[in-house]
Amino acid sequence: MSNDAFDERYELRTIAPALDEQGAPTAETTAWMRAVNLGFHETDATPEHAARAVGEFAADDQTWLGAYVRHPLPGSVDETWPAGTFAWFRKALSWGDGSSIDTQAISAVTVRPTERRRGILRAMMTRALEQGVAEGYAMASLTASEGTIYRRFGFGSAIRERAVRVRRARALPLLAPTSGMVTVVTPEWLEAGPAREVFARFDACTPGSMVRNTGTWPVALGLRGYDGEPAKDVRAAVHRPSGVDEVDGYVTWRVKEGHGRDDDTVLEIVDLVYATDDAYLSLWEFLLSIDLNDVVRYSRSRLDDPIVAALGDNRAYDVEHEEDHVWLRVLDVARVLESRPYAVDGSLTLAVSDAMGFAAGTYRLDVVDGRGSVTRIAHTPDGDADGAADVRLDVADLGAVLIGSVSPTTLAAAGLIQADDPTAVTRLRAMLLPERTPHGITYF
Repeated sequence: MSNDAFDERYELRTIAPALDEQGAPTAETTAWMRAVNLGFHETDATPEHAARAVGEFAADDQTWLGAYVRHPLPGSVDETWPAGTFAWFRKALSWGDGSSIDTQAISAVTVRPTERRRGILRAMMTRALEQGVAEGYAMASLTASEGTIYRRFGFGSAIRERAVRVRRARALPLLAPTSGMVTVVTPEWLEAGPAREVFARFDACTPGSMVRNTGTWPVALGLRGYDGEPAKDVRAAVHRPSGVDEVDGYVTWRVKEGHGRDDDTVLEIVDLVYATDDAYLSLWEFLLSIDLNDVVRYSRSRLDDPIVAALGDNRAYDVEHEEDHVWLRVLDVARVLESRPYAVDGSLTLAVSDAMGFAAGTYRLDVVDGRGSVTRIAHTPDGDADGAADVRLDVADLGAVLIGSVSPTTLAAAGLIQADDPTAVTRLRAMLLPERTPHGITYF
């Protein structure tokens, strides 16, 4: 649809999640939330849960955007609900060396099926990214419920994750001894005690980690379920290094009992946060030692999970599913590349294409002592001074390789990165290599 046709049918409005004088969500807030629930097939929240959720959204300083039908049909939800929803808020992305960059974190993206292919998503995305640039963001981020939507808007899949199962009967003993002590605690103690401190340590040393939403914590710690009701089946444990009181890892879990001969009883990891490798392996060893279950299941495993190498029988480890997790969209190439550390020094010229125009241009990256400086040579990818950049790539693929989880050589083999000299791609891979494996355990 043309912009004129879109504007004739829809109005884009930004709102802030708010409570009224009685402490209940305002009518506009409630309508927007119900539209999101419709899009994700979720039940509407109870008044108490809705009010608590709005307080958490407000604590995250979320901005909500809605596409409203200008002339709704009588009786339709369009009279009050937006036909499309979109939210964003500030969320820091860790580079793994203690530094981070703020991203425009995008969430709650829906379009009602009756309004598909009318330009709603493109209009909301364009408005949001333009506003993000105005608010000073150098990069946007999201986690996606579908994997085919966001590349056309310049987002690249920067981290993938696996859902895995480890069969207890074949897993122990581990090949190398663990260290420290694991103790069982209550979720309430964990919430009042070390949970956020451990996550802060994990976040600081883990590339790709992102700070958590306010509403994520009670669910991750087992205090309540996604429906807002108290969770009654979650347990917790922590790890301490030998001779030290400070906690350096924790896990929360629940057990789902099987109901037949061929139906496994499964221990499901709810949240596993580790500041050290010792904590990670020790907590896994503890979970695998818990009786009266057949399988430990973890849906946030990184692709090079060290537990595979540690298991007594590595065939006890099975991958159920693998998919994209964190997506990144560069808005300001120079600021993003200058914000992160580099493994090796060197220089490269990058020609970045961007159909939306935010990041298009040719840039020279010079890395000295592990820090980069960027010079914009031209405002178009093919306008560099000597007519041939070292590496040519789309902004989505720049986002994909940024953290170092996706290799530029892999994207070159897939035909997504071009270079006249293949060693330029190898050099880019070496420069972007992180000290620690990227791992994202935050959804938003």
